[in-house]
Amino acid sequence: MNSASETLDRIARRDEAVFATDPGDRVVLWNKRCETLLERSASSVLGRKCFEVLGGQDDFGNHYCHQSCPVAFQVREKRPVNRFVLNIAVGTKRRDFWVSMFSIPSFHPALATIVHVLHDRKREVDSRLERELALEAAIQEPLWQMSAVQDDSIELTKREEQVLRCLAEGQSTKSISVQLVISAVTVRNHVSNILHKLDVHTKLAAVVFAHQHNLI
Repeated sequence: MNSASETLDRIARRDEAVFATDPGDRVVLWNKRCETLLERSASSVLGRKCFEVLGGQDDFGNHYCHQSCPVAFQVREKRPVNRFVLNIAVGTKRRDFWVSMFSIPSFHPALATIVHVLHDRKREVDSRLERELALEAAIQEPLWQMSAVQDDSIELTKREEQVLRCLAEGQSTKSISVQLVISAVTVRNHVSNILHKLDVHTKLAAVVFAHQHNLI
């Protein structure tokens, strides 16, 4: 297996929606996450032109995806390309996705393989809004009890600091468990210890306290 194939094989296993195209704009990789997100099987898209599969539009409904894609050209020439929003048909509806692109180089730029990474724009916005609302709610909680703890008396372990950072990112117990490779029970024990050390009663209050006292 050559290096490009090995790279594609690793990419295919990522927990992100990823597809890749060859120099002729034909789809050569369509991973499981992409199948789920765009509701299309790999067998139905492999070998087809990517612009025919996606039918991408911009925010105003203008046709965006087409042959000789200028964005793909930029990526092949290793010019910086910021992620952008693409409206794609999913079933009978259309949805917005953030698209990031990078190339797997070949001996000539025109022969590079282009990798596309998709993220559901609405889900990302909803997730960010949820975190912002949660933080706002936490700030409105009565936090008078926090003053009882002096900064220099707080001694969190390295693992507790890691868990606290994950909480600040809005991660769930399961997500923290996977990221830190520990059991959910252990995560809950760490959270309990954090709440006790910070003298707060909720995870949200712990996050607010941590931000106010530069603990994370």
